[in-house]
Amino acid sequence: MRLLFILTRAPVFLVAILVGEAELEGQTIRGRLLEFQSDEPIALGVVVMVSVTGDSIAAALTDEAGYFEVSAEDEGSYLLEAAALGYKETRVGLFDLGGGGEMSVEFRLWPAPLSIDGVMVESLVEAPELVRNGFHRRMQAGVGTFFSPADIAETTANRVVDMIQGLAGVRMRIDPVDGERLLLRGTKGYCVPTLMVDGIRATWAGTSMRLDELVPLETVYAMEVHRGVSSLPIEFGSFNHCGVIVFWTKRQVRR
Repeated sequence: MRLLFILTRAPVFLVAILVGEAELEGQTIRGRLLEFQSDEPIALGVVVMVSVTGDSIAAALTDEAGYFEVSAEDEGSYLLEAAALGYKETRVGLFDLGGGGEMSVEFRLWPAPLSIDGVMVESLVEAPELVRNGFHRRMQAGVGTFFSPADIAETTANRVVDMIQGLAGVRMRIDPVDGERLLLRGTKGYCVPTLMVDGIRATWAGTSMRLDELVPLETVYAMEVHRGVSSLPIEFGSFNHCGVIVFWTKRQVRR
């Protein structure tokens, strides 16, 4: 005996055909995963058959045309749950087909726009200087510590030193003559690093000027910290054996 029925439940529309045979066991649901409204097939989507207790019974990956098939060995009531990259995860059911039941379905999902790291996109488009000066290349190499525009925009720190002094190999020294000094671990212990601001070596050692006076946090767009000699990029490696802190300011980005 065959029973044709249509089940509608927004945002999922199912067109089902029940084909029951007494001598068969279990039940099978096969069909296509489609995009709502456009009816475009969704490839590499995951369709899961779920029991009423929430257990996953079977799962399938859709092919290029959106087709899938899931089966349960035991009779019972089941739901279908589908998920795909760029779409809203959706669950629908219950389906109770009885022993040996089969159902053909069309399962539709609503598109869900993917979130993109807007700050990183902005830094590449609006601040190409961070690409030209090698900031992104050095950051991808993974040598040193980098603070991207997103990191600086989201920090709760009030000063540059507050962002740096918690790093490994960094110490803060309060000197009665030189005042506040940030030290990096070099080849012979902790020492005063070289400072670079917009590609220019800044005069800091031997003065009483604090780092936050030299480079206020509100002016900083991106920052690099390279400790010791082994981690120094070649473009910064000829200054000293202590390390270098590199600042890229908003003034430089807006030129």
